[in-house]
Order: sequence, then structure tokens, then C-alpha cells
Amino acid sequence: MKIYKSFLIMLCLSSLLFFSCDTILDLLGSSGSGGGNPFTESEAVEAMKSALNVGAEVSSKQLSQVDAYYKTSLKIPLPREVDNAIKTLESIPAAGSLLGNLSAELVEKVVLSVNRSAEEAAKEVVPIFSKAITDMTVQDGIGIVRGERDAATTYLKDNTYNQLMDLYQPKMDAVLGKDLIGSMSANDAWENLTSTYNSIVEKQTVKVAAQVARKDLKPINTDLSEYVTGKALDGVFVKVAEEEGKIRDNPLDYAQSIIKKVFGAVKGMLTN
Repeated sequence: MKIYKSFLIMLCLSSLLFFSCDTILDLLGSSGSGGGNPFTESEAVEAMKSALNVGAEVSSKQLSQVDAYYKTSLKIPLPREVDNAIKTLESIPAAGSLLGNLSAELVEKVVLSVNRSAEEAAKEVVPIFSKAITDMTVQDGIGIVRGERDAATTYLKDNTYNQLMDLYQPKMDAVLGKDLIGSMSANDAWENLTSTYNSIVEKQTVKVAAQVARKDLKPINTDLSEYVTGKALDGVFVKVAEEEGKIRDNPLDYAQSIIKKVFGAVKGMLTN
């Protein structure tokens, strides 16, 4: 009985059905008397698993499209420190020449390559999500149904993040090590920028010219591979959360038979 209440409370909070919670729970009580419940607790959890699998597949498909990262709000930029470092170095004549061919064109090529790699890796997330969903217990399912709007996303993140990191990071590392202009890779460009910048910061070799910018002179210690991989995974879970919201708002839009059975039965109880 608890699982039925959980599902109906969720539906009460969504925009799908316009009934009061009291009315919904009254209907639940009348349907439960006499053992006429149209679905079992395990079927209810299975419906949630099916819906989550659909959400994972949709998210993967959307994120693996060209420009799904690069030309959206999910775009992975280089660390914020990069802009500050380049501007600072360009303002110091004695340091600017040390930047070599670290041009705006090269920086953008790095950004494009990282985003393309994230889009490519997104094609492979479904099996990892599917295993976590398959391993979901009845209690997990109940907790997700009764939880916050992103409870399923949180569950997936808690149970897949390390595996996804293992999936994404080698792909990111391969891109970061690939030559982009001449023999310079993203890693080379990053090393060029950070070592030049950090040397100036640590040795303070241009004291007069750097007086104005001195407050911004802090060493850059960001691990580029870890940074871009983390940003790629942030995009995955943003998209999964969007799909979870759609599932919660309109569960009957999803075509799997178990979803129709469970959520369709709930709707039928309220309309008959």
C-alpha cells in the first residue's frame, strides 16, 4: 500500500492530474479494499526503472548529437583561470612573447575538441546507467518516487559517477594529447600557458609592469583532464535531470507497457 500512496502523492504534485491529495488518497483507499489493486509493488518499481531507462536513452541520444555540448549551455570552456592568465600575460611586454603560438585560435580548437569528445562519449553511457537501474531495490524505487524532483538523477549520479569518469577520462585524455596546430596539443598549450604564467607569478620577474595586475597573480594548479571530464559529466546529469522532470510531469507519455499499466491504472482510478 505504501508504494501506491507514494506514486499517487507524486502525481498529486505534478501538473498531470487536477485532483486534491485528499481525493486521490480516498480513491486509493476505496480501490485497495477487497484486494483489487491493479498492480503490485514490484510492478510499480519496475515501471519507474523502465521510465528511467527511457530517460537515460533519450539523454544519451541528445547529448551525442553534433554541437549538443559545443553550441548549448552545456559547452565546456577551459578553466576560468585561462582568460585571466592570458590577459595578464598579454599586459606584460616581457611575458607576452613567452606565450609563443598560444593564440585565441588554438584555445578555441582545444575547446571544440573537448566538446566533441564529450559528445562522442555520451553515446556510451546507457549501459552504465542501465546496470545501476537494474540494481535498484524496491526501497530505492520507493525513495525515488517519494523524493525530490531530481531524486532519480541523484541516485544515478551516486551509483554511476566513478564508472562514467572511467569511461570519459580516457577519451578526454586522447583528445587533449592530440596535435591541433603543428605539433602542439591541448596538453602542450596548457603546459605552455600555465608554466609561463606560474613562473612569472612565483618568481615575480616583472614587478613594475605587474603592479596593477598583481592581485590576480595566483598560480594555476588545475588538472585539465580532470576538469574537462568533470564538466562533461555535469552535462550528462543536467540532461538526465531534465528527462526525469518530464517523466514526473507526464509519465503516460512513455510507451513501455509496464509504465502504461502502472500509471494508466492510476489515471483510470481517478477518472472512473
